[in-house]
Amino acid sequence: MKFILSVLFVSLLFVGIEPLSGQNLRENEIVVISGEKFILHEVKTGETIYSLSKKYKLERAELEKYNPKVADGLSIGEVLKIPFREGADLSVDEPQVKGEPDGFKPYKIESKKETAYFIARENGITVEELYAYNSDKKKFKRGTILKIPYWNKPVEAVAETTPKDETPEVIAHQVVSGETLYSLSKKYKISESEILSLNPNANNLKAGSVLYIPKVKEENVSDAITPATNDFSDKYFEHIIESGETLWGTTRRYGVSEEQLKALNPILNTGFPAGAVIRIPVREEEIAVAKPVNEEAFDKHFVEKGETLYGLSHKFSVTILDLKKYNPVLEQRGLVEGETILIPHKEAEPQTESDNVVISDQPEVEARPADDFYKVDMILEIPEGCQPDHSGLFDQQTYNVVLFLPLFLEANDTLNQEAAVVDSTLLAEGNDVIPENPDFLNDTSLQDTTIEVEKIEVFKKFYGNTENFVQFYEGVLLALDRLQREGMDIKLKVFDTQHNADSVRQYIYNPDFLSTDLIIGPIYPDVQAEVSQLSAKNSIPMVSPLASQSALIQSNPYYFQVNPSREYLAAETAEMVAEEYYNSNFIILKTEDYSRTPEGRLVELLQEKFVNAGLMSQREGVNFTIYDFKAEGPFGLRRIMSKAKENVVYIPSSDEGSLSIAISNVNNLASDYSITLIGTHRFPNYQSIQIDHFHNLKLKYIAPYWVDYSAPPTINFVEDFKTNFGTEPDNFGFQGYDVSLYFLKAISGFGKNFTDCLSYFHVDLIQGNYHFEKFSQFGGYMNQGVSVISYTRDYEVKRERVKGQPKLILAGN
Repeated sequence: MKFILSVLFVSLLFVGIEPLSGQNLRENEIVVISGEKFILHEVKTGETIYSLSKKYKLERAELEKYNPKVADGLSIGEVLKIPFREGADLSVDEPQVKGEPDGFKPYKIESKKETAYFIARENGITVEELYAYNSDKKKFKRGTILKIPYWNKPVEAVAETTPKDETPEVIAHQVVSGETLYSLSKKYKISESEILSLNPNANNLKAGSVLYIPKVKEENVSDAITPATNDFSDKYFEHIIESGETLWGTTRRYGVSEEQLKALNPILNTGFPAGAVIRIPVREEEIAVAKPVNEEAFDKHFVEKGETLYGLSHKFSVTILDLKKYNPVLEQRGLVEGETILIPHKEAEPQTESDNVVISDQPEVEARPADDFYKVDMILEIPEGCQPDHSGLFDQQTYNVVLFLPLFLEANDTLNQEAAVVDSTLLAEGNDVIPENPDFLNDTSLQDTTIEVEKIEVFKKFYGNTENFVQFYEGVLLALDRLQREGMDIKLKVFDTQHNADSVRQYIYNPDFLSTDLIIGPIYPDVQAEVSQLSAKNSIPMVSPLASQSALIQSNPYYFQVNPSREYLAAETAEMVAEEYYNSNFIILKTEDYSRTPEGRLVELLQEKFVNAGLMSQREGVNFTIYDFKAEGPFGLRRIMSKAKENVVYIPSSDEGSLSIAISNVNNLASDYSITLIGTHRFPNYQSIQIDHFHNLKLKYIAPYWVDYSAPPTINFVEDFKTNFGTEPDNFGFQGYDVSLYFLKAISGFGKNFTDCLSYFHVDLIQGNYHFEKFSQFGGYMNQGVSVISYTRDYEVKRERVKGQPKLILAGN
């Protein structure tokens, strides 16, 4: 695998500017941002939206379009990005230069009457200077201590030095995790003070924030890496909006801005309608063809207008899965007109027309391994901030990990009290009668002869389901042991949450809790709320390791949900079916009313997928039938089965009894028809359904986890677990290990702000294939790595492939 380690920048055509103070650029000068001319204007005392609209010859709506925050009012010191219009008044007062202040004096706000204007006037400075040197203060309120700058030398007026006919250009740079003010100054060959002059808040960089940086002339930065102001090509692909999708989700999925999408698709200015076909712009690097290791293994196809994956699959007799496998970029987007993709050569099929058998005396040629023969390389550009830190900087610190588990320690202690056992040898010496006095064994004054009592631990059982969480804890210990042997210094604190929020409060409001680097748990969503608030407020990553449904993921940007939601699993199941069974006889076996149920949602998604692809009821497409099994019984099933196509059956129900009856009747047809049963990862847990039926019907489903017990890492882990804890690990033990290993490696490699690097991060785990994507605009992240599991007729259960993987893994394939 080849990697190009360079900086990947996302150009933003239209972005808001944070409130700024002084600038290196001339006041009201014209600058170029992404090829368009703008005026950068710093708001002064007394200015209004109306006065600015008149001054710069534009409508209020235009001002608000490029500066959305002004709808809530102007802020003194805020820099506005104003579209340049002919006739605009660019006049400004003669600039004055004070230079850096000679010092600061403290000022404490004592009353609500002390406004910014009042404080500035009392101290002989401007409002802009007050804001500039107190940019860390979000609000000026009573008790706030401000820094008041002072200068010992008088202020001198200076003449303009920037040529009036020169239009400087600035770069919109989006901060990625790991970048610092120092690294940015080196990258752009400018001083830190120059960055701060345009971006006063840059002392506290946050991933995702946007900085404005003056573009230095090329002759001064011959060796600098300067991001393009617009790295999009004039190419695009088409995307059909599906129900449930949002404009924000689409922009994040494809790495484009809302403005870019709306510019290409005016329909999006009035909504985001399901079924609409929209165009998505493509970057130049996303058009690059995968490079085959063996040229003879592939043909190259030039994509023409209107071609689809379904059409190419039929044309070249190759599966959609293979098209995506050998062209990894197609996992992220659709086909682009004019690009070149790889088509694998299909292996020659044996001749079947003749009954004559030809026996050759030539030695049999050993077949070439398909994996090596069809291997492709993809170039992956990794942002500088997402290259793992190998300097040892992070390894020199201690990582504080807090683990919240419902262990119910007191209940388990009570349930497994120690038993007192009298030394039997003493009884043989004549003490054959032991009084029934309960204090006898503890009070030696009651004994004629001192009796030795041995207390032994007698384990009876676990309280409730706490064995699962003990297993999780033991998995965490093994992960921490491995990481410590690799050089990490980890301090673990474990708290018993039981199953109530009160038990958590005594721990989280301790001042030491704020020094935590990683929070794992609590397990139950109703116990997580207060922990999540502290996590969000103090920027501490919080992992929810088991719950798959929690509202907290919508509001906490540091919340990580390991278990994918039921809605996501349904969407991935629909995607899997559409990719693999687009030329099938699809049957919905209705056993009950499934409207407004999670199982019914999958039916809707499947219908939408097939309709949008134009495959419904086509000869080379999908025959879609809804069969009322409850009303018509099993006798009509044979009538709707096909001998020519694969019969794909889905039963939208979670009731084990209904599923058992329906699956048993479908299984009766398995000897006459080729049938695939679409299920969920819960199917193997249904005790009333015979395992033979799953194999006969080639059960297939999406699972969030999968353990390969034949893999050496799994074998070693199981042996370590048995050696240390005297039992074999279950899924909870695997989960505790995976969660701890993944997140601590992320923090040690990229620091606590590792989220922007998740697309370039991968850890080989035991049962998980983690890849976290942002769940909502202001919320946290959810794992999207899932496995396609299938049962075969030769009684194997195997993982066919992994879906939802990071770019790093897609490129590696």
